[in-house]
Formats: sequence, C-alpha cells, structure tokens
Amino acid sequence: MFCPKCRVEYRRGFTRCADCDVDLVDVLTEEDHSSDEALTTLWECDSESECVDVCEELKSADIRYHVVEIPHEKTARMGVTWHYQILISKHDLDQAKALLSIDAPQNTISSSDTDDEEVVDPAVELADVNVPDAEPRRSDTYLEPWHPEDATVRVWLQDGDDLSEGIERALDANYIHSRCESAESGVKDVFVRPEDESFAREIVREIVEGTPRK
Repeated sequence: MFCPKCRVEYRRGFTRCADCDVDLVDVLTEEDHSSDEALTTLWECDSESECVDVCEELKSADIRYHVVEIPHEKTARMGVTWHYQILISKHDLDQAKALLSIDAPQNTISSSDTDDEEVVDPAVELADVNVPDAEPRRSDTYLEPWHPEDATVRVWLQDGDDLSEGIERALDANYIHSRCESAESGVKDVFVRPEDESFAREIVREIVEGTPRK
C-alpha cells in the first residue's frame, strides 16, 4: 500500500497515511508520481525546533508539507547532526509566504555548516530491531508532537560514568524520543516510550559495552 501524496509504502492492513491523512492506494499511478514535481522548497534549517515551529504554522493553516531530513555530520558516540528541508506544493507557496511573513523561501543554515565538506555516511542510522521494513519509517513520524511523560521505560541507570548525554544523542540520531531524570544524589536515568524499548536497549548496550550489535 502506498500514499499517493508522499509515496511512503505501508504494509497490508494500513488504509490511511499517518502524515498526509489521505487514503492509501495499491499502486502509484503516473499522476501520483508527478505530484513530487509540484513540490518546492519553502524552508531549510539546521534546527529541529525551528523546523517544528514552521511545520506547526503550516499545519494551522491547513497547508500540506513534507519534511526531508538530511544527515550532515557525525558527532561523538554515534550522533548525527541534521539539516531539515520543508517542501510544499507550488500552489501553496504564496499563501505560505504570507503566513510566515517572508518574501522568498528561507535558508537559515549557518554558513559554517554549509562550508563543511565532510562526507556523511547515512548508514550511521541503525536499522529498527524486530520492525518489518514496510512499517512507517521513524524519520516520517519523529517530528510529530510527543509527550515526555509517555517515556515510562527505563533503558539506562547510571552506574559509574555519566553517559546520559551521549545516550540521549544516540537515541535522538536514531529517531527515538527520550527523557532523562536526575536524582538528588546525582544519579541519572534515561527513559523511552514502551514501543521504542527494544531498539533503545540495543543502542544503549552498544554504547555501554562498546560492542557491535548482533
């Protein structure tokens, strides 16, 4: 099953696209494929919060959008920094510019980032554990609103060195939302949502033990 708007593939059993809120189809037609040609860049940035803010503005005005996440450079402990590109229909461009009070598509990526010629290996993103390939991708849903209180499963408890920052960065790089809590003693815990537990524990194990996943 495919979404005729964003062309994301779903496994059988799904009937509606979670991002575009349209009915899925069995086969993409030439007309569906041509829909990509009508998209244009509205906004490019290197800040996730900035990307979310712009998307929320578009959503409030019922302007459909598509976010492309581009891995930019590797950081310590499996982390990756990202650039975000927001695409919309050319037909909605004038409305979006008026909504956001801009005269032209925006690019707020810092010059130091654009001048960086480091080649990034997209394979730094680990594959989901026990998740069929045809399931909706984490990258397609990561920017959707979430609530920290939903992270109820502890996947790491400090027992020695404080690795919480590195673990949070690695989880974030693999599209897993997390929450860190600090006790009065200074000991820290990292929590994730129940549906992310298996994948998160694999990432934490690799960081703590320094061994590759099986």
